[in-house]
Amino acid sequence: MTKKAMKEEHCLIGIDAGTSVVKAVAYDYSGSEICSHEICMELRRPQPSWVEQDMGELWETTKTCLRAVVQKVGELKRQVAGVGITSTGDGTWIIDKDGNSGRGGIMWCDGRAGQIIERLHAQGIARQAFEICGTAVFTGSQAAQLAWLRENERDSLQKAHVIFHAKDWLFFKLTGAISSDETDESLTMLRMSTRQYDRELFRIFGIDDLYAKFPPVKPTVENIGTILPGVARELGLSGQTPIGSGPMDVAACALGTGAIEHGQASTVLGTAGIHQVIMNEPILEPQMVGMTLCHGVKGRWMHMLAAMTATPNLDWFLKELGAGLSHPPSGAGDELYRGLEKVVDSVPPGSEGVVFHPYLFPGGERGPFVKPTARASFTGLSLNHSCKHLLRAVYEGVAFATLDCYRNMPIDPEVVYLSGGGANSPVWCQILADCLGKPMSVPEG
Repeated sequence: MTKKAMKEEHCLIGIDAGTSVVKAVAYDYSGSEICSHEICMELRRPQPSWVEQDMGELWETTKTCLRAVVQKVGELKRQVAGVGITSTGDGTWIIDKDGNSGRGGIMWCDGRAGQIIERLHAQGIARQAFEICGTAVFTGSQAAQLAWLRENERDSLQKAHVIFHAKDWLFFKLTGAISSDETDESLTMLRMSTRQYDRELFRIFGIDDLYAKFPPVKPTVENIGTILPGVARELGLSGQTPIGSGPMDVAACALGTGAIEHGQASTVLGTAGIHQVIMNEPILEPQMVGMTLCHGVKGRWMHMLAAMTATPNLDWFLKELGAGLSHPPSGAGDELYRGLEKVVDSVPPGSEGVVFHPYLFPGGERGPFVKPTARASFTGLSLNHSCKHLLRAVYEGVAFATLDCYRNMPIDPEVVYLSGGGANSPVWCQILADCLGKPMSVPEG
């Protein structure tokens, strides 16, 4: 087969298992999208501060999305040359010796480990760990969640055969392979200088006995396998289809926007506000601020400050307060958000004194400060204000949280590559650019 024929007939499929949406997308070799399929996933909240995903449901939803895209690709007379997986970072996903999910997957935005986090920071344990892994642990950190399980669900840990992250679970179901990659395990069990597990971290967090339950960690480009024959038949794929696992979502976004060189920056305005700068060596400064992780690119690291909540602040406003707008925007999708932008534009910058703190998730905040009890609020309200002021304050609150993160970065970037759902809003992009005093570059596609 000629090179030209391969480009025309073959394609690659990417899977992004996000916090609330699972999406599969097929691309040609130039990077242009061919087709996609996505399904919303419900989060489970068994307790007020808990946030989980049903592991079995995530797998079935992923298969449905993948099968739909494979079918569309087949109708276009194209062949799938490979599949790549990314998903949310942090969190805890456990399987037993039979490869079954022992409990719900604990999400990165879960808040049950709040008291454990306060204890780790108060006792100086968090600082000891930071000096090795470069990450300030928070409620979504796997180490903290495992400590919570030890205190509250010992049976779950006793039955655990492997402790995964979300994409590792999907990779296991697709290939039968047990492994993880450097990006996911960076948070928080790797020594940054070696990009390998460090037993001292397991000892510091009091989970040394769980070391054997962690999967082998590989460079992202080596974390590959071949699809299981039964799964291939079920999905309509070749039995030799290669599957790549990683990098985790934040590193994948940086890679996708072109942020791979020292000093470049990437912001993802999605469920969380992910802000990261690329480094050619790990810089563990400022101390106890943010997270340090391996990039999916060899010889590159990332310093990340991740606000817990970004676009869900707007979703919450529309659900709870949107009807209070004098002329509520109608429609859905792009039509709805174009209407919202007209409302935001009608309010002067600064929202005439109204300030919104965007801390809606039960886990509080993690970037640039760690505070499990942080909660959202509007301040500066008077009888002169209306819902349109609150709406602009939400947009600005997310922008100020972004500024707060970049002010605490070890590197001051010249330009920020912006992606995520919020990047589809020109008004939000402009507010971010004005707030940061930097150009925001939004890639096509």
